[in-house]
Amino acid sequence: MIKLTILAENRKKDVCDAESGLSIFVDTGSHKFLFDTGLSDLFLKNAEKLGVDIDNVDTIVISHGHADHSNGLAYLPNGKRVIMHPDGFRTRYSIRQKKYVAFPMSKEEAENKFDLVLTKKPYTVYDNVVFLGEIPRIIEFEGNGNIATAYDSEATKIDYTEDDSGIAIKTDDGLFIMTGCGHSGICNTIEHAKKITSESRIVGVLGGFHLTAPAFGVETLADLDDKISNTIFYFKENNIANAYLGHCIADEVINRFESELQGITKIHRLYSGAKFEIFKEPLKCQKKQI
Repeated sequence: MIKLTILAENRKKDVCDAESGLSIFVDTGSHKFLFDTGLSDLFLKNAEKLGVDIDNVDTIVISHGHADHSNGLAYLPNGKRVIMHPDGFRTRYSIRQKKYVAFPMSKEEAENKFDLVLTKKPYTVYDNVVFLGEIPRIIEFEGNGNIATAYDSEATKIDYTEDDSGIAIKTDDGLFIMTGCGHSGICNTIEHAKKITSESRIVGVLGGFHLTAPAFGVETLADLDDKISNTIFYFKENNIANAYLGHCIADEVINRFESELQGITKIHRLYSGAKFEIFKEPLKCQKKQI
């Protein structure tokens, strides 16, 4: 069984607060680790409210170097293992908000503070958990990925977030894939995970698919209709049993996933404080319904 606790997310319920960021506590039964650390120390405050012991976590996987996924690292004690893409240290500015949104420390500072693992290649975190490394962008409708930042404050040098990655957890029933924002494109991410694990069955996908109008610099979601439609069709084609959606995906898009994937993919909504138990009973891929 895999247990997930959402420590920080854009949405909230009950006792936990929210922020524009993402942090998830993952318990595979054999290992416990963090996937991203959010925008601030909120993940630690929410962990305390939820009874999650971060002290026993020895590994943090960073999906990419944007501040809303990595700033929380500054609040963790020295010595923990941090796994990420080496390009995560690049200087970055939000195109839409015109502010600095880069990694919270230099590479040298991170090397002094953590047991730092930098890799563009897939990396085995634990026996059943793989860091995906750099994700090839091969699917035509996803293009160069989802653009949110630039390397300069005037946005003259566009950042395609090549460091965007994720993890794949191998189970008896297939892969459970986690991404932060999905800048590489969620379908590209899934295809890469399938290739490096030699496993085509996908029982769950979690994260932000970056399907919002601001992420692509367009006026409305209608301008992204083809991209959204193609992504939904991909989920149908691949018989993906579960999708855990949040962070940088519009509520209207989540509603559309829920409506158009009914009977194929069960949609779960992320929020600060949410807890999920995955594979409590064996999950089997459902019959394709297109």
